[in-house]
Amino acid sequence: MFEIVFLGTGGSIPTERRNLPAIAVRFQGKIFLFDAGEDVQRQYVKAKLGLNHPLYIFISHIHGDHVIGLPGLLLRMALLGRLRPLQIFGSEELIKYVKAIQDSIGLATTFEANVYGIPSDFVFEDDGIKVRAFPVDHRGPALGFELTYERKRGKFHPERALALGIPKGPLWHQLASGHSIELEGRVVTPDEVAEPPPRPLKIVYSGDTRPCDTLRDASRGADVLICEAMYASDKADLAAERGHMTARQAAEIARDAEVRHLFLTHYSPRYEMEDGEPILQEARSIFPNTVLARDLMRVRLSRTDFAIESPPHQ
Repeated sequence: MFEIVFLGTGGSIPTERRNLPAIAVRFQGKIFLFDAGEDVQRQYVKAKLGLNHPLYIFISHIHGDHVIGLPGLLLRMALLGRLRPLQIFGSEELIKYVKAIQDSIGLATTFEANVYGIPSDFVFEDDGIKVRAFPVDHRGPALGFELTYERKRGKFHPERALALGIPKGPLWHQLASGHSIELEGRVVTPDEVAEPPPRPLKIVYSGDTRPCDTLRDASRGADVLICEAMYASDKADLAAERGHMTARQAAEIARDAEVRHLFLTHYSPRYEMEDGEPILQEARSIFPNTVLARDLMRVRLSRTDFAIESPPHQ
């Protein structure tokens, strides 16, 4: 089961209740962190994600509200004795940024932290998880990310194997691992004793962007689309000028891409006094299955389960 934890949902500047962009996805003991906005280190601890788990960090772009929290997170992990290596992925400018921080403030870590400059079509794979980067339309180079998990094999049925005369043991293991076997002169294929692989689970994170085809394509059939919605439609001109989108535009992408759940994030502090309601209501008029993300909100996602845990009182 996936767990999505919204560590920061604000746009541009933090407010009393909303930190800057950072979204953690936890799966099978691994954590995938998308962006590292200001004070992500405290949110990370509040969320009890654990400072020594396998960690992969993906930075959508080098603007300050998405990356300023990274040095503090690394420093905290070093001070608390993290030993496990971690990997950080982003633009070539991210490498320069991290190096400048290391050189200027003497940021040293107790663990290996590798920073990779990645192309816009980069794909990371680890034990069934795939994270694909794709370019989006912001001000300067920027990426969105598509995270998918796909089981390559379906459920193995021992009774089918026994019915075919296949003895329990190594041959079962080969079939369960997706390999055909030869038995008494005939070939038995995995699909004779196992179900088809289940559909992949998919989570898409837009980063900062205007509406664009690359985001639409990545979002098709997504279980969860986490999308920026900086403004309501009365500020559409401002959104276009600053490289953002409106709540209506985000909802239209979700509707057209047939996503299952839309979570709006990175909305302007100007809507704080109204608790984000103009953003939420505008999106729901187009795509009813919309949720306004809030700091420390958690989402559980599997093929058979979907649940939202509201954040603690702030």
